[in-house]
Amino acid sequence: MKIGLLGSGGREHAMALALSKSRRDALFVFASHHNPGIERLAERVNIGGLTDLPRVVDFFRSLAVDYVVIGPEAPVSVGVVDQLHQAGISVVGPTRSQSLIEGDKSFMRDLSQRRVGWGSPAWRLVQTRQEAADFMAQAGQVAVKPTGLTGGKGVQVMGVHLQTTTEALDLVEDWIQKVGQVLLEERLVGEEFSRMVFVSDDVIVPMPVAQDFKYAYDGDTGGMTGGMGSYTTAGGSMPFLGPDDLIQADRLIKETLDALAAETGQAYRGFLYGQFMTTADGIRVIEYNARLGDPEAINAMLLLQGDVAALLDQVASGELDPGGVVFAPQASLCKYLVPAGYPDDPGDPQTFTLDEERVNEANFSIIYASVVSARDAYQTLGSRTLAIAGLGDEPGEISSRMEELIARVEPRGLRHRKDVGDADVIRRKVNRMARLRGQRQD
Repeated sequence: MKIGLLGSGGREHAMALALSKSRRDALFVFASHHNPGIERLAERVNIGGLTDLPRVVDFFRSLAVDYVVIGPEAPVSVGVVDQLHQAGISVVGPTRSQSLIEGDKSFMRDLSQRRVGWGSPAWRLVQTRQEAADFMAQAGQVAVKPTGLTGGKGVQVMGVHLQTTTEALDLVEDWIQKVGQVLLEERLVGEEFSRMVFVSDDVIVPMPVAQDFKYAYDGDTGGMTGGMGSYTTAGGSMPFLGPDDLIQADRLIKETLDALAAETGQAYRGFLYGQFMTTADGIRVIEYNARLGDPEAINAMLLLQGDVAALLDQVASGELDPGGVVFAPQASLCKYLVPAGYPDDPGDPQTFTLDEERVNEANFSIIYASVVSARDAYQTLGSRTLAIAGLGDEPGEISSRMEELIARVEPRGLRHRKDVGDADVIRRKVNRMARLRGQRQD
C-alpha cells in the first residue's frame, strides 16, 4: 500500500512512526521542512508550502497513493481534502466546509447553539467595544478568542493573561480593528481535557483521554503555546473526571458531528479533537479541532496497536471497524523541548547534538518537530523543537524517569516543562476538582 502524509511537525512524525509498524507499506510525505525523524521513515519527501494545493495534489497523484493522511489544520482550511477528492484520492481528513468547526470559532458556537443546544459556555460575537463591555457586565470574566486559526496561541483569559476589564477591552478593540470581530466566552473554572476520536461516516471511535499543558512554564505560567506536553493514564480517562463526564463529552462529540453532517451534507472521515472542561456544573466544550492535537497525537500514536495503515485506510474509505481499534493499556507521557525564549522570542536558530542512543536505551522515543538536520547535528527552527515520549504504568512514574534522562541529554539552549504529568500536579488537580464539586477529601 502507498500512503501519503501531509505535514512535517511532531504530530506528523508520530503518525509516521505508527504507520511504519506495517513494514509492507510505503510512506510518501509532502512537508514544509526536512523533519529528520520523518525522513528516516519515508520513501520520498517533497518540500513545499502545505497550502500550495496544486503542488500537493500533483505530488500525491503522481505517486498513485492509496490514501492521504492530513496532519495540520492550515491545508484543510483552504480545501486540500476537496482537491484530493476531485483527483480521485481517498483522504483521512475533513472537507473545507467541515473544517469550519475549527477554522471559524463563531461558526462552531452558532452550530452548537442551533443544532446541539447544550454544552457550550455563554458567548457572544462582538464587533464594538461597547458590545464587549455589555457582555462582560453580564458574564463577568471572559476569554477573548480570535475567530480564525491561531495555532493554539490566540486565546487570552481574564484573571490569567488579562488583569483588568480595561485591558481586556483594549485587546478586544485591537482584534476588532484587525479582523472586524472577536468572540467572547464566559471564563470557565475547572480542569481541561482532550478527547480525540476517529470518525468514519457514522462510526466514531474514541482515543484515550489526554491532558495538554498549554502554558510556557511550570505551574501554568507564561504565555500560551502550541502545547508543552501531555499525558494519558492506563485507564484511558483522567483521575479528576466524574463518572458522567466522559459520557457527556462523547455525547457532545456525536451530536456535534451529526449537526455538522446536517449543515454540510457531507459524511466526516478523519479525526476530531474535542477540548473540554469539567466544571462544578458539568462538561463544557471549549473548542473542536478538525485534526489530531499536538502534542496529544504523540500519546495516541504511541498507544495505538495493530496495523495502523490498514486502520486509516478503513477511516478514509468509510469502513472503519470499531473492534479493530486497540490501544495499549498503559499510561503515556510526552514533553516538548523548546528554544529558551519560546513562544515569545525563540531567538536565532541554534545548532545542537542529542544523545539519541541514550534516549532509546532508557525506553523513550524522540519525536522531531520544528528542527532540521545540520551535518552531524540538528538546528532549531523557532517553534517546539522535539519531544521525548514514553509509556509506563503511571504518568508520574514516567515523568520521574523522563526527568532523570532529560537532565543528562537536554541540549543547551533548550528547555522544557518539568511538571507535565507530575504525580503531585495530578493530585492537586484531583483535589481542586473535588473542592469545586463540594466533595470531601480524606
